[in-house]
Amino acid sequence: MSWPPLHGHDALWQRLVQRLADERLPHALLFSGPPGIGKALLARRLAARLACRGAGDRPCGECAGCRQVAAGSHPDLLAIGAPDRAAKETRKKEIGIERARELKRFAHLHAVAAPRKMAIVDDADRLSLAAQNALLKTLEEPPGGALIVLVTASPGALLPTVRSRCQRVRFPLLSDDDVGTVLGEAGISAAEIPALAAAAQGSPGRALALRASWRDDDRREVEQLLADLDVARYGSILAMSKGFGSSEPETVARLDGVLALCRAAALDAAAAGDTHGLDRAVRRATAISEALYTLRWRNPNRALLSEALALRLART
Repeated sequence: MSWPPLHGHDALWQRLVQRLADERLPHALLFSGPPGIGKALLARRLAARLACRGAGDRPCGECAGCRQVAAGSHPDLLAIGAPDRAAKETRKKEIGIERARELKRFAHLHAVAAPRKMAIVDDADRLSLAAQNALLKTLEEPPGGALIVLVTASPGALLPTVRSRCQRVRFPLLSDDDVGTVLGEAGISAAEIPALAAAAQGSPGRALALRASWRDDDRREVEQLLADLDVARYGSILAMSKGFGSSEPETVARLDGVLALCRAAALDAAAAGDTHGLDRAVRRATAISEALYTLRWRNPNRALLSEALALRLART
């Protein structure tokens, strides 16, 4: 196996590798940046770099350490993520204090194959307040030189005391060319890439989510539903709400797609000097952004949320 190229993040990777070689890499890192741009991938690659026992460039992708990190089975690596977003509506979205205590116990163990223990917390913004407080001392003084990487698209959701104990590593958005390259490596056809890269806004992950739940037919359907929205007709509001999708990942992707439509409408209205159209597009974009926030941070009844959003859009 070989590790995927780090399109758009090569310079950042080289800085981390150099600091590791100079023994100046902090024990606690905070990888921040928009979702879907490769933060977690680079964190795993850094773990593989530490675990690698290859003789040449590391991670080599071939030694036992690299293969174990890739498989998630390395004895010195703990990977923690948010609960499955595709689970039932009653699921907890937080990473609870039990996982924080697990990380603390893990960090105190002796490394058996790598130079030190390594822990990656993906979606770290979903750590509960109790979990964040439980990690403070471990982040400040990781036992045995353990490396802890927090990965998040929302660093502001973390306590200031957590952020202050980590070295912040900011990830930039990718260029359209880099997004296109990533999509090509993911098996997307050359014919689809230009439109997806344009809609990605620098995030290959966003492009792949849109492709899965926001095809041309879906976009045209939602555009027609938006055009038919009438605050006086419950039927049109119900149809719009159902057009947002039947699962949370699909709803998130479709709302993201509608948000892109609103942004395009705002740009067109601004170019045409249409203040009414601009105001309407901005208000609709605000409503959709707030719905996305609610989906991410709370456990709403998705059907009621979709209906409330459709009604709000109809009133704009």
